[in-house]
Amino acid sequence: MKTSIISLIPIVFMAALALANCPQGDLNRDCKVDLFDFALMAESWLVVEPNLPFGTVIINEVVPHSHGTAPDWVELYNTSGSAINIGGWYLSDSDRHLTDSEAYQIPGGTTIPAYGYLTFYETNFGEKFKLSENGDQVYLSLVRNASPFGMDDFEFGASEVNVSFGHYTTSTGDVKFIAMDACTPNQSNSYPKVGPVVITEIMYYYDTGNPDNDDYEYIELYNIKNYPVNLWIPDPCGPGDVNWAITKGVDYTFPYHTTMTAHSYLVVAKDPTLCRSWFEIPAEVPVLGPFSSKLSNEGENVELSIPGEVVENVRYFIRVDNVNYSDGEHHENFEGLDPWIKTVAANGGGDSLQRIDANAFGDDVNNWKAYGPTPGL
Repeated sequence: MKTSIISLIPIVFMAALALANCPQGDLNRDCKVDLFDFALMAESWLVVEPNLPFGTVIINEVVPHSHGTAPDWVELYNTSGSAINIGGWYLSDSDRHLTDSEAYQIPGGTTIPAYGYLTFYETNFGEKFKLSENGDQVYLSLVRNASPFGMDDFEFGASEVNVSFGHYTTSTGDVKFIAMDACTPNQSNSYPKVGPVVITEIMYYYDTGNPDNDDYEYIELYNIKNYPVNLWIPDPCGPGDVNWAITKGVDYTFPYHTTMTAHSYLVVAKDPTLCRSWFEIPAEVPVLGPFSSKLSNEGENVELSIPGEVVENVRYFIRVDNVNYSDGEHHENFEGLDPWIKTVAANGGGDSLQRIDANAFGDDVNNWKAYGPTPGL
């Protein structure tokens, strides 16, 4: 027997009404938020990553370097409007041990309220795993049909003592896990940690029409504080001092006992003499260098770092500031257009990349503009 379209309307209406009354995060439409919903989310998220869909539990903040003053901790956040039972889920520091005996299993009946937080401390983990101050990762997982499903993962680099890494979304929706200005267990995250020295200008491509274009490259730094900042620290692994460095983009270590006075500029150039002369940098602004490598014309991550520990003859560095720029033409690397298209004039057009607000988070395209070069000003 044929069913008319009109006769189907009440059925469709009642189904829609039932779904409307189901809780947020109900992905399989059984009007419950349970492990099956999160497994469905995980199956799609593990393929597309990184921006987490609404209605999940995420790793929101981590302190991996408490140094004995207090235990390290991992904070979870429920982004949905319904309480979620996470009993039986797992926390781990290895993708090889998501749900096995090396992972910490969250006790049964553990619930995170709607839009709520829950913090787990190093004392909870026991000998299961320990976070490394030299960089590590945290995984949140569950088991379905005898197989592990990754719910979220959080990777971080080397860290300062009692500085947390937190979940932060930029103005373009890009999700980052970065050092935060304050530790906020069981609360919303603070603003990202900015300074004390930041990257304020980058000349990565100055087209002069000759093969020596790279010689005009420079990176400008600015001390945002009202006090001097030493670009060196006592060596955490022995006697003497060790110097800050630019560790990504170019390789450059600052000279012994370099200090930036309050609210001052410093320029690191590929050819310091040429750079000072060509761009008319004021005499009172230090122009350091040279650096032997070059900045990519297509885009890369430029990172300013302070030295950390030495482990097995490897020096770890702690990020102070960074910017991951692009030439505005790599649309395949972004959802939609390359957002750095707004600064395309810096891609050989004569402009440099310039930070708009030195006190705001630096690794956000909307805090940068293309403008005529002004190093040291």
